[in-house]
Amino acid sequence: MQPPVLASDVGTSSPAQLRSALARAQALFEATPDGVLVVSPDGRVAAVNPAFCRMFGLGTGPSEVVGLELQQLWERFHALFVDTAAFELRAREAMGAAGVGRRQSWPLTDGRFLEFEVVPVGDEGSAPELLWLWRDATDQARLRAVEALVRPVEQNLSFLDELTGLFNRRGFLGHARPQLDAAARLHRPMLLIFVDLDGLKPINDRLGHAAGDQALVDTAAVLRSTFRERDIIARLGGDEFVVLVTDASLVNPDGLLARLDFRVQAMNDRPGRPFVLAFSTGVSRFDPGSPETLEELLSQADRRMYREKRRRKLGEAH
Repeated sequence: MQPPVLASDVGTSSPAQLRSALARAQALFEATPDGVLVVSPDGRVAAVNPAFCRMFGLGTGPSEVVGLELQQLWERFHALFVDTAAFELRAREAMGAAGVGRRQSWPLTDGRFLEFEVVPVGDEGSAPELLWLWRDATDQARLRAVEALVRPVEQNLSFLDELTGLFNRRGFLGHARPQLDAAARLHRPMLLIFVDLDGLKPINDRLGHAAGDQALVDTAAVLRSTFRERDIIARLGGDEFVVLVTDASLVNPDGLLARLDFRVQAMNDRPGRPFVLAFSTGVSRFDPGSPETLEELLSQADRRMYREKRRRKLGEAH
């Protein structure tokens, strides 16, 4: 059978023009990499092209399926589709007007993904033939699957500080706010500790930015070793760090800061260190009986940290 001629009006064409159009259509039908299935108005397979035969494993060519009812054709391919019942339902819908022109993607049991759409071809006023156009979309489907896996990783990375591996400001705010909401509901006190790495600029100026980066990494290590895994630790930017102690019911703030000082001293006592770590800290307390916003807690802790920093500088001056 000749493939359908996609001409708007062959009635005015000369025999030579018609033969030429048929030859072009036949060449396109044979050469296209897309699988083409032609279904006659009475619902039988009228033609398939070589690409369709390759896609569906028709070893002896079109003669295997030409003349079959469409339902018989899908029954032959029953084992190919991952969800045969769903495919057959969509295939029947595609035969109707609502399904024509809608591209659909289907997974196969051999790991491939095939897309198809249905296009009517014929003169107005007569029942059209239907072209089922099939395309191997395996590469695109695999790319979408990889993107779906990568996207959450990228989103997670956007919450992290690249240098220290701690949360960045965005990550801290995104994780701390739900903790505050939960603490208010559960009547659970929390602590917010603002930590400033003292002397970062002199380290950078005297030893270079690699040493300054190492001081920031060391600070992150000290904070990780001091606080619990469930506490939220972040580098807000520059030399500023913050810790949300997510359950302070049995926590003594002074004892916690003493443990932080001990960890800092242990880091400084390591041999061969070219600089000394020193922190200024400020603490604010979340009271579930009188809850404050995260921004208010940050502001309080920041002010207290700067008061400590000024007090220390005044002490050193005297």
